[in-house]
Amino acid sequence: MNPTTFPPQLDLNCGPVTAIDLALFAAASGDHNPLHLDVEVARAAGFDRPVVHGMLTMAYAARLFTRHFGAGSVRALQTRFTGVAKLGDTVTLSATLVTVEKGLGHYELRARTATGTELVAGSARVAPVAEVAA
Repeated sequence: MNPTTFPPQLDLNCGPVTAIDLALFAAASGDHNPLHLDVEVARAAGFDRPVVHGMLTMAYAARLFTRHFGAGSVRALQTRFTGVAKLGDTVTLSATLVTVEKGLGHYELRARTATGTELVAGSARVAPVAEVAA
């Protein structure tokens, strides 16, 4: 396998997250928790703005890889939520190549807000689409 198949660094900015993004994700996922959709509910829970769905952040993480390697390329995605993004935040994702084994790129994954709040720490294993189809 050509080592350039797996870039040493991948980056993606998503956002700023809008109320429409949250509403569309709620409709697609079935997660209509008002903490994600209603400013007053978010404030009552101690947040200044609605909270971005954690799984939307995960979807952005998957997009980071599928954007480069193609749909179906993510073999494993393991994450730990470490912070909260809120309405209006931009989610910045980065993945650093750790190793390549048996045709899979192993990446360390991080997601942060544009202001530096850590959101996600984890790892992923990916294969280029040609490798996935084989």
